Amino acid sequence: MPQVMTRSADPPSRPLFELTSFLDGHTRAWGVFEDRFGRLRRRFTVDMHGRWQGPVFNLDERFVYDTGEIVTRTWAVTPLGAGRFRATCADCIGSALGECDADSVRMSYRFRLKLKDREIVVSFDDRLYRMGDTTAVNRATMSKWGIKLGELSLFFQRVDIGNTASAEQDAA
Repeated sequence: MPQVMTRSADPPSRPLFELTSFLDGHTRAWGVFEDRFGRLRRRFTVDMHGRWQGPVFNLDERFVYDTGEIVTRTWAVTPLGAGRFRATCADCIGSALGECDADSVRMSYRFRLKLKDREIVVSFDDRLYRMGDTTAVNRATMSKWGIKLGELSLFFQRVDIGNTASAEQDAA
């Protein structure tokens, strides 16, 4: 008889996978965007630098696409307690609302996406999964009017911020 697999409850002592703790300092990510038919449309890398400024966590992102295009963005993340947070950036419509549990972070938001000579508004369902202390995988579904446009896959690696020589080279 086949066994039914169910997710067990997280032990109460297990810490949350907090977005701000994971992204504090320097993080690199590599990603792809696939359209709704599974066709690869874009490749990109992201360098992220996160830091606290008072009660707000700021995350600077620098995307470099396979076309050579560079896009920068800064998110402001405000903790709301109990593993929840609100995040904003210039391209986000309203606020992104997120929630952390022991193994993942989930965030939903509407976003202004620039496409060549026009701009469209899309919705994101963003999920970041902890793989270890320094690695994570992100899957984000992008849709418009409830129709799936595609998926982003990103692979995060925290950069050793304890090695100042390496961090200084990265900043140059």
